[in-house]
Amino acid sequence: MDPAGFFAAPPSKPSDLLRARQGLLTDPQTAEKFESAVREARAAGNPRVAAAGSWVTGEYRKVLELVDGDDELALFLQGSSLLELDRPAEAAELLAGALGSEDPALAAAALEALIAAGRLEEAREGLEKARLTEADRTFFEARLLEEEGGYAEACAAYERILEQDPSHLQARFRLALRADLHGDDELAVRLYEELLDQRPIPVSVLINLGVLYEDHHQYEKACGCYGAVLKRDPKHPRARLYFKDAHESLDMYYDEDLERKEDRLMQVLRTPISEFELSVRARNCLSNMDIRTLGDLVSHTEAELLEFKNFGETSLNEIKRVLAAKGLRLGLRREDGSFVVPEEFEADGRESEEFDLSWLGEISDQQREAMEMQISSLNLSVRCHRALVERLNLQKVGDILRYTEEDLLSMPNFGITSLNELNKKLEELGLRIRTGRGEEYSGG
Repeated sequence: MDPAGFFAAPPSKPSDLLRARQGLLTDPQTAEKFESAVREARAAGNPRVAAAGSWVTGEYRKVLELVDGDDELALFLQGSSLLELDRPAEAAELLAGALGSEDPALAAAALEALIAAGRLEEAREGLEKARLTEADRTFFEARLLEEEGGYAEACAAYERILEQDPSHLQARFRLALRADLHGDDELAVRLYEELLDQRPIPVSVLINLGVLYEDHHQYEKACGCYGAVLKRDPKHPRARLYFKDAHESLDMYYDEDLERKEDRLMQVLRTPISEFELSVRARNCLSNMDIRTLGDLVSHTEAELLEFKNFGETSLNEIKRVLAAKGLRLGLRREDGSFVVPEEFEADGRESEEFDLSWLGEISDQQREAMEMQISSLNLSVRCHRALVERLNLQKVGDILRYTEEDLLSMPNFGITSLNELNKKLEELGLRIRTGRGEEYSGG
C-alpha cells in the first residue's frame, strides 16, 4: 500500500493495519512521505484516519488523543497504544472482551495485555478460544510458560517459532529479554540490534538496548536509543530519566574542544531572529510561533514547523539556509533542554558575525566592564528578570544589547513598564537599548 492509498481507503481491521505498517515503513522514502501525510491529516482535523496513521508511525500518545469509537479497529488502536506506553492494566481492561474476535491481531493484543497485566487465568482461558495464527498460538503458550517460571521451555519455543517465521518480532524480543535478564549481554545486544531494522522500532527494544549500552559505557549509543524514543514520545518518563543519566555520563568524556564549542554555541543561540534577513512571511510565521532567538528556532524540528499554519516548504528552506550559514540545523534541542553541537559548527567564528558591536562606536572601559556584569546584578523586577534570563536565556548585561526595543516588546509579559525599567538600569551604566536595527549608539 502507498501513502495515498492508505488515506483514500484506510484499513478497517487490525490485521490490515498491521500489514499496512509493514508496507509503508519498509522503504525510507515511502515512510517519509507517509509521515508527512499523517501530519497533514492531523492538521486537517481528520481524527479517524490520523489516529490510524499515527499508530503506524508509532506516535502512540497522539493515537490516544485522536481515536474514537468502539469498533474493533478503535479498540486495537487504543489497547495496543496503551501497551506500548506501559499501561498494561488499562489495556487489559479495554481489550479483555475482544478475546473472541475473529481478527487475529486484535485477539493477540488482548492476550498480550492480559499477560502483561498479570491476569494469567483469563489469558489461559482466552487462549483456548482465541483465533490466532499457529505461530502466535505457540508464542502465547510459551509466554504463559515463561510467566510460570519455565524459562528454558519458553525460550526453546521462541527459537522454534523463529526457525519457521524469522519475522516474528515478539518471539525475538522475548529471547532477547531472557538473555538480558540471564546476564548474557552479548546475545541480548545481538538480538535487540536485529530488531532495530523494524519500523517503528518498539519502545521496549530501544529502552532495554540503551540500558545495555550504558552498562558497557557506550553512552553515545545509549543516548541515541533514548533519543529515538523521545522523538516519538517526548513525555516518556523512563526515556527522559535514562537519557539524562546517559548524557551526564557522556559529558565526562567531553574534551576541551567540545566544551569550547558548547560555550560558543550558547552565545550564538542567543542571537535574535531579527538580526537575519528573512522574508516577511517567514518572519511573521516565526513571530506567531513565539520564536525569538536562534535557540528557539533550532529547538523545533522540520516536522514541527511544518505543522504550524501558513508555514510551508518555501519558508522552511529559507530558514534552513540561514541556519546552515551558521553551522546549525533544526532539531538540536535535547529533551533535557541542552543542545546537540553539530559537527559542522565552528567554535572559532568571528564574534562580530554573531554580535556586531560596531553600532556602539568607541566603547569605554567602563562600558566594557558593565557589559560583562551578570544580569542578576541589575536588581530588576521579577517579571523583567525572568523575561531576560529564563525566556531569552541571557546571562550578561552585554547580551541584552543584541536586542532592539521592538524585539523585547514583542515578548509575552514584557511591556513598556519593563522596558523603561531596563533602560533606566542600563543608562546608569552608560548603556541603552537600540530603538531599531542599524541604529548607531552615541555612547554614555
